[in-house]
Amino acid sequence: MLVNPYSYMAQHRLTLQCGPALPAAQSLLQLAGQPDLQAQLAPAPTAQQLLAAIEQAYQAGYEQQASTEFELQGLAIAGVGDPLLHTALLAQLLPAFKAQRHGVPVTLVSYGLVAPAGAPALCQQLTELGVEKLELYLPATNPPAYQQAVHPTQHGFSELCQFIHTASDAGLHVSCFAFAPCRQAAELRALARELGARAFMVIE
Repeated sequence: MLVNPYSYMAQHRLTLQCGPALPAAQSLLQLAGQPDLQAQLAPAPTAQQLLAAIEQAYQAGYEQQASTEFELQGLAIAGVGDPLLHTALLAQLLPAFKAQRHGVPVTLVSYGLVAPAGAPALCQQLTELGVEKLELYLPATNPPAYQQAVHPTQHGFSELCQFIHTASDAGLHVSCFAFAPCRQAAELRALARELGARAFMVIE
């Protein structure tokens, strides 16, 4: 369900569009088979527009849902682009959101394609901004299969694996996911756990 051009419901939680920048050929929405949703989202929202979208969703009843069934789902940031490439927007958005909505967990849904040299500082920044969870796309167990599945435009399988490990060590709650159909779920779950992720999910 589309709330407005800046937010939508996904995985039983309010999800914000973060901007257009991507580290791969396609957005996660495209890979999930949701091009219609992607087409309805504004390409480059401001922090104020996102805060207004959050408030609209809460006024429309999301707060009542969140206090019961969706209590632990909170807010996700994903959309057309990758939130790890929009840290300036996160730095404006999240402190203001946390000041308004105490205790609501924030999750970033991302490819996790981060240069190893910059990963520790990025994880520290995310922690300081109040990000609790990372959900990282892990569709393959080796570099050739990952290259074929993702077509990354920057970094690749080894950088993703290193980032999962670094983020987990930094104290972030990391989980990995792939989209159905997924023939290697057991192998992917084992890899995710080995790298330090707490869970692996197959999203229908």
